[in-house]
Amino acid sequence: MEITNFNIYKKKWDIESETVIKPGLASIQKALKKLGNPQNKHRVIHVAGTNGKGSTIAFLSGLAKEHDLTYGSFNSPSIVDVHDQIQLNGQNVTEQQMDEAFKKMQMAEISGMLTDFELLTVAAFLVFEQIPLDLVFIETGMGGRLDSTNVMEQSIAVIPSISIDHTNFLGDTIEQISWHKAGIIKPNSKLIIGELPEGAKNIVQEVAREQNASMLELGKNFSVQENTYTFGKTTFNDLQPQMLGKHQLSNMALAITALIESDVPLKESIVQQAVKKASLLGRMERIEEDIYFDGAHNEASIDALVETIKDVFPNKNVHFIVGILKDKDYIYMLRKLEEVAASFQFMDFHHERALPGNILYSHSLHSEKCITKDISKMHFKNKDNSDITIVTGSLYFLTEIRAKIVNW
Repeated sequence: MEITNFNIYKKKWDIESETVIKPGLASIQKALKKLGNPQNKHRVIHVAGTNGKGSTIAFLSGLAKEHDLTYGSFNSPSIVDVHDQIQLNGQNVTEQQMDEAFKKMQMAEISGMLTDFELLTVAAFLVFEQIPLDLVFIETGMGGRLDSTNVMEQSIAVIPSISIDHTNFLGDTIEQISWHKAGIIKPNSKLIIGELPEGAKNIVQEVAREQNASMLELGKNFSVQENTYTFGKTTFNDLQPQMLGKHQLSNMALAITALIESDVPLKESIVQQAVKKASLLGRMERIEEDIYFDGAHNEASIDALVETIKDVFPNKNVHFIVGILKDKDYIYMLRKLEEVAASFQFMDFHHERALPGNILYSHSLHSEKCITKDISKMHFKNKDNSDITIVTGSLYFLTEIRAKIVNW
């Protein structure tokens, strides 16, 4: 049986999810205790931040794989279906492994205690418990302090970036959002941060001091300059990640530092090979010769996308296919994309928070634009070598049209 929907597992094992989201971690902690606290059985690197989480975990996974380590990873949201959110040694969790996790949850009688994402988080820890692992890489779902992934007694915390996003849940100032992100810092632990805005860094430093956690900062304690990584006496030269954009060098440096701080011996030639192979679906992902996916869905990621286009494709005509959630700052996103756009195709897609394409159309100042309400009628304009198409916006949007793009 092919299972692509998380709800099918819940139905199969007669497990109900909580419909009212309660603030705090008490419910998931209680459930995990009933299951023997599987979240505390591995060394964990926990990644929070506004952007760069998935890319940092992609580098962590690539480095672990090439160094012959066993590892698990938990990411959000799904790209194709729920199975790609939980991986063991780079392979999607199987139906059999998920069934085993749900069987344990059923036996522990946790039905009705948790939300869907909390159930999925518990399933991930139960899957990781099934085999010996050297390391586990966990991405927060949203925020950090109250996120259902923030249940380990100990972990190394990594925060690649902090900017304004999810204001309905995390607050509308950089300080409020930073307080949530910094909540993943554990007592007497280690923290690794990227280049954060001053207000964000001040909050993160304050929380680190409260937790007696040591902090390593990109650009201060370790660095990456002209494809050379340096941390103390450790230097890795000629690092050439395939993931496009200067910001990916920063994410790469964070991943390398996190593994060094996890006492993993790294070899330069293997690091070079690992970062060159590392990739992530939906982040300047090359689908065909001149078609790319990039899930730029907030101000910081749109900035990074536009910077990457200017740097990598300075002489290309860039045609955007765009689908955005209505709770994002779509006006800002449009103005930034208009700096490099040859044309826009605004899409309707099936998500409860999807912004109708006609709203994007009405607010766009570009002269070359259209609306496509049916994904099956989506079209591309790249007719010659000077044209590329970038499909961007919500990761949910990218997931919905992935099959269309891949089979184009």
